[in-house]
Amino acid sequence: MTVLEAGSDTLSKVKISGGGRCNVLHDTAKAVPELLAGYPRGRRELNGILHKHFSPKMAQEWFTSRGVTLKTENDGRMFPTTDNSQTIIKALLESADDASVSIKHRAKVEEIKIDGSKFVVDYLQKNQGSEKESFSRAFDAVILATGSAPIGYKLASSLGLDMVPTVPSLFTLNAKLDVKEGGVLHGLSGVSVPLGKISYQVLAQQPTLEVPGDITITTNTKKSVLEQQGPLLITHHGLSGPAALRLSAFGARELNGANYRGKLTVHWAPSLGNVDDVFEALWMITGTNPKKTVSSICPLFLSDGSTALPRRLWASLVGCSGFALDQTWGQASKKITRQLALLVTACPLQLTGKGTFKEEFVTAGGVDLKQMDMKTMQVKSCPGLFVCGELLNVDGVTGGFNFMNCWGTGYVAGSSAATFSAQSLPSNQDFSLVED
Repeated sequence: MTVLEAGSDTLSKVKISGGGRCNVLHDTAKAVPELLAGYPRGRRELNGILHKHFSPKMAQEWFTSRGVTLKTENDGRMFPTTDNSQTIIKALLESADDASVSIKHRAKVEEIKIDGSKFVVDYLQKNQGSEKESFSRAFDAVILATGSAPIGYKLASSLGLDMVPTVPSLFTLNAKLDVKEGGVLHGLSGVSVPLGKISYQVLAQQPTLEVPGDITITTNTKKSVLEQQGPLLITHHGLSGPAALRLSAFGARELNGANYRGKLTVHWAPSLGNVDDVFEALWMITGTNPKKTVSSICPLFLSDGSTALPRRLWASLVGCSGFALDQTWGQASKKITRQLALLVTACPLQLTGKGTFKEEFVTAGGVDLKQMDMKTMQVKSCPGLFVCGELLNVDGVTGGFNFMNCWGTGYVAGSSAATFSAQSLPSNQDFSLVED
């Protein structure tokens, strides 16, 4: 097997994943259906792979058998116990070496042509200097494993594959008007809530595509709403955290269609109930603690006894609702108290754009899965051509899901390509893995 790697290093995305620790998998103790819920696109097609061909537990055992011990953190993310992505890279490269895989770095694939039963791969090999040498080699099978690199889409299209247009997925939500002075998020960077609910209002003329089963969609003649729950983090630019990132992933096409503009609504503590529930709880305090300053501390509590909202967030909501800085509960009117309850349960924010989530660049779209035999990762109409990883129209939320797609489809593609190549003429039992 020959790997054609365009870069000077192999597995560069693995190296930077998880802040250099490599979030290699998601909690393998969870049932596969629960894990599949983490894929906005591709969950149905991945079902067979994750159940039979290369399950999450099989992936963990693969790494364990190569000396990699994994740990599971509270949020389900799995890392090597060394907290160093080099541990994962070392295991992968040593396994490749044991299998006599030849890796050619700085090898940029220019074109792939089909000649009879062979694939002719033309590529430029850059030497240590600046000189480039052209090569043309024939292979029995080819695996496209280019991730989200543009060359992958170009090569797949040139080989006749139908492509689902790509859009960004897994990104932070910018709200530049709300983080400015006077905005409800101003000065709150770094503040987080353990469980928030974030909603995005989709314009009616926008097409709603590939709506997954676990997204709440409310439709009427004017709008539909996408919702996600989970931890939320306020940043210098807007919102991040699992709930915001899940919304960006499951609503990737809707958000792209709106040019990343529109109305966001945040319930900072959904377990407290609706606006009426919160208003009643707050109005009760006007009688039980009339001398207490409203902005001093959040008087709402979660089921575990903890304060529902961080002090800084609470103070900002109080100020934006119309309370004076030193106003007491005994001085509160029903109108202003209800406005505060509304900001707690349905805080309006203006989406002004998208950011990036650390180094984890993920796209929705790619090779249309209808063309793929998911049992082998071979293109149905082109024997010997295999596709895996992010080049496929598969993407997951943050937490190890995208790597699980890569390990699963990559393992199946590699095994199938090896079997296919072995069935070819004995004189040329070789195949190529084209990587970015």
